[in-house]
Amino acid sequence: MSNYLNLPLIVHTKRSKYFADLLAEKLRYPILPVIRKQFSDGELYYKFTIQNKTSLIGKDVLIVCSMVDDQELLELIRLGLELSELGTRRRVFVIPYLLYQTMNRASLPGEVVTCKSTVRMLSSISTCGLGNLYLLLDLHTSGIIHYFEKTQAMELYAQKPLYNAIAKEVDFQNEDVVFGTTDLGRPKWVETYSNLFGVGIVLCRAPRELNENSPEIMKEPIGECKGKHVVLYDDIIRSGKTAIAAAENYLRHGATKVTCVISHFAVTKESIIQRLEQSPIDKIIITNSHINSQLPAVKLCKKIRIVDVSCVFVEQIVSIYGSVGPKTSSPFVFALD
Repeated sequence: MSNYLNLPLIVHTKRSKYFADLLAEKLRYPILPVIRKQFSDGELYYKFTIQNKTSLIGKDVLIVCSMVDDQELLELIRLGLELSELGTRRRVFVIPYLLYQTMNRASLPGEVVTCKSTVRMLSSISTCGLGNLYLLLDLHTSGIIHYFEKTQAMELYAQKPLYNAIAKEVDFQNEDVVFGTTDLGRPKWVETYSNLFGVGIVLCRAPRELNENSPEIMKEPIGECKGKHVVLYDDIIRSGKTAIAAAENYLRHGATKVTCVISHFAVTKESIIQRLEQSPIDKIIITNSHINSQLPAVKLCKKIRIVDVSCVFVEQIVSIYGSVGPKTSSPFVFALD
């Protein structure tokens, strides 16, 4: 146990255990358990498994949260605030998915920029010791990083693990492949992947409606897709409507096959997963950044390939601390009581 005493600890919100476990396995850092209870009136109770108030003084902590809803956000803030109060030296917030990141600007008078207010709440967590570091992944827009105040925040990219997955799932040797957009919102990222693989790009034009239940009206693609395998990229998928409409549009204009690549799989309903499985999309490559990537229906879907992006965070964390923990035959849980 003595080999573990100077290692950073890992803490996670309740629903983000899956991602924390992946980090603990790769980094071999101990997990600090959190006791959680809910009272009859709905109030929540949290307790770190430590013996006394000085147990965590001077320790570094990784706080893992796939922030998919307000409950996760509040739990992250509560845990972060208490860890700061308990004298931890540095707090590294591992956030593979950030809530409200598409609400990053006001389009209409009176609209709340929810992403900015969310980030400001995170920035309010005390920065005692060496401060707080927020590590985020594939943000909807890179400008979100600049919403953070009086703290450090960095955007990481799922490009490498997604590149490897695309190279494995798409036959670039025997197929004529192009990368495509689902709409005109992510052309730069699509161009990045097309340059990495040395292939062309096509753009799908679709109105970006506020109401996701409105019908998709796709226009003729920009660029040549006839006779080609189109690999779509988008950062976030929720209803699947735009991705499916884009795939149908490319196929209607002569594409032979469509593969869809998604950074954040924010689908919440099994009916949407069934819709994706029944769609003309050949394969769907997603990351495990979002909690819902762990739904049984997702894992059972024959079209979906799940890519682990915990390695992206591991690389940066090792660069901070210089090494991983010692080898052990079983996961180590840090507990002092």
